[in-house]
Amino acid sequence: MEVLLKGEYTGDVIKRLNIDDVIITNTLYSRSKNNPEWHYHENFHISFVFQGGKADTKKQTSFVQKEGSIFSYYSGEQHRWISSEVISKSANIEIGHDFIKASHLNEDSIKEALLKNVDSKALILKIQNEMLLVNKQNSIAVRSLLLDLITKTTDISTFGTPKWVVILNELLHDQWNKQITLNQMSKIVGVHPITISKNFRKYFKYTLGEYQRKLKIEKSIELIKNSSMSLSEIAFYCGFTDQSHFIRNFKSMTGFLPKQFQKL
Repeated sequence: MEVLLKGEYTGDVIKRLNIDDVIITNTLYSRSKNNPEWHYHENFHISFVFQGGKADTKKQTSFVQKEGSIFSYYSGEQHRWISSEVISKSANIEIGHDFIKASHLNEDSIKEALLKNVDSKALILKIQNEMLLVNKQNSIAVRSLLLDLITKTTDISTFGTPKWVVILNELLHDQWNKQITLNQMSKIVGVHPITISKNFRKYFKYTLGEYQRKLKIEKSIELIKNSSMSLSEIAFYCGFTDQSHFIRNFKSMTGFLPKQFQKL
């Protein structure tokens, strides 16, 4: 079985940025270049699919990683790639053991953070945007964005979290593109609107408005890559008042204009 050491990939690296014990790349895969054999990486890996998607076969189970999706592998975890398209492209983040140890993290906690972080996709895009800027000053910005990505925030499903917080979290995720007033939320979760307003940041890290916008942008990222809707239709579907409002928020949270991301 092939072992891919630090900085080794089955595709062609288009762009690479090394920061501490982390390697960030933009990688292109093709059927002629991609190695479909079983392999594993020396380090923990995060991938964000830009183009093409890939069928991932692991433990006898095959599934397609859609464009706009995030997935990750433990160091030493066996897998293989079978390209579902002639060409595919992804952003990869390889995190070394020393960086994980120095950040007081572990691979399980990083996987959990990726799943629960409301703006994982937006953060990866922002990291990619910083990488493309190519200047010596952006390493601090990238390191900060990376820690935001892989560090678990407050776990609202843990014991001791007020029930209304758990219910509100489910409501916001289920109704992410609906206009729900604070009073409506209050009636559904069973607490006073002031309780929600005063305590929202404590449990969700962001203000209510920020959190709702982040949910919308995260959903729009996948829609841009996997739907036939126009950008204006996506803006409307995601609950933005107009396309310019959508564009401003997308640019602010990802570093890219929606049309730029569409072409990645």
